[in-house]
Amino acid sequence: MSGNPYLPSRRRFLQWGIAAAASLSYSAVMPAGAFAAQKDWRQAILDRDRWLSLERGKTGEKAVFLYYRYGKGFDPRGYDIACHLLRDVTSGVTYRMDARLIDLLYIIQVWLRLKKLPYHIIINSGYRTPEYNAKLAKSVKKSQHVLGRAADIRIPGLSVEDLNRLARAVGVGGVGIYPGDGFVHVDVAGVRTWKG
Repeated sequence: MSGNPYLPSRRRFLQWGIAAAASLSYSAVMPAGAFAAQKDWRQAILDRDRWLSLERGKTGEKAVFLYYRYGKGFDPRGYDIACHLLRDVTSGVTYRMDARLIDLLYIIQVWLRLKKLPYHIIINSGYRTPEYNAKLAKSVKKSQHVLGRAADIRIPGLSVEDLNRLARAVGVGGVGIYPGDGFVHVDVAGVRTWKG
């Protein structure tokens, strides 16, 4: 990773994690009612520079990158890295992924970092071309993957049951658990849950 000019140093990423933990620690000591009067916890997580640590399972590509600059918006280079890692690897097609999906991955990752749990997200599947999606046995025709709104993810060291519970607690989209395959599907197309 150190040879990639898009990637910050490990030290910079760790500093970000410490700063995020410090700025969010007030939520752990505030009474529930008092916190309710404050920002939604998800919005509190989003109100800062946003970094992701992602890996594409099939290719082994890894990146730690800034994709959003607080007060300025999405960083084009970081957004492109996210889209590249979430591409249809089989078809070789990169797609402009829904920014809400990238934020969902970020929220999951920050929550895990704050709890000192494994947080490195491995992407099994992101965008799928309609042609590739049609070839998959368990896939639905109108899959959110085809629209760039879904990812199938796993986190080494975290059970699929725990990842499923966390994704459901975030509560911003669909969550499907696939324990036999070892991953959780997350999307930003309306709250619903299922077991595959």
